[in-house]
Amino acid sequence: MDNSFDPIPKKLLSRKQSLMLHALGFVTGDPSIRIDYPYVCHPGLRVRVNEPGDSKWIYMMLPVGKGSLITDIKIAYHRTGIQSHVTLVRLVEQREPVSATVVYNEEIKKTIPATCIIGSACHVVVNNSILLKVCMDFANTDDLIELGSVEVCYIPEYTSQAEYKRKEAKKVSYQKEEPIAGLLNGSHSLNLQHPSLAELFLQRKKKKKISV
Repeated sequence: MDNSFDPIPKKLLSRKQSLMLHALGFVTGDPSIRIDYPYVCHPGLRVRVNEPGDSKWIYMMLPVGKGSLITDIKIAYHRTGIQSHVTLVRLVEQREPVSATVVYNEEIKKTIPATCIIGSACHVVVNNSILLKVCMDFANTDDLIELGSVEVCYIPEYTSQAEYKRKEAKKVSYQKEEPIAGLLNGSHSLNLQHPSLAELFLQRKKKKKISV
């Protein structure tokens, strides 16, 4: 998937907000994945598996308003074991329960530190409900992946602001073109009338007097 996108105007970037969530919101439908929710001995969400595999998915709903633009996702991450790690960060848009569309997908390099913040820059306009999906690769059942804070950076009401800017730009462009169009349409009409016969006769008479 092509994750390239156009730069966001500085004026809109200044409106960026951060939604601070906890990994406690992650769930899974895979019976081979075991989630240990925060406990007095560990404040984060721990993910283990009953059987190894490279497609272990967990999901979190993102409560971001319609028309917003999601720009960044940051996940606090820790792992034990060299071979087990997070492999993908994905955003999925869904409305009907029988279908969903992948709107963002980024592969996470294996070389990231065992404890770090996974940062993923994106450009996703929210039109329907959005799920954050994290895919993990577990090499064995003894490994552990622990997740903490989840930060979602977004620009609220992005689509309405972008539409307003487009209308304003179109309005300014029209105002620049309007005087020229007005000259052609008659609102600022030029004096293109031909002189009458009487005016021509008077002009010739004046020329004769001047020459005499």
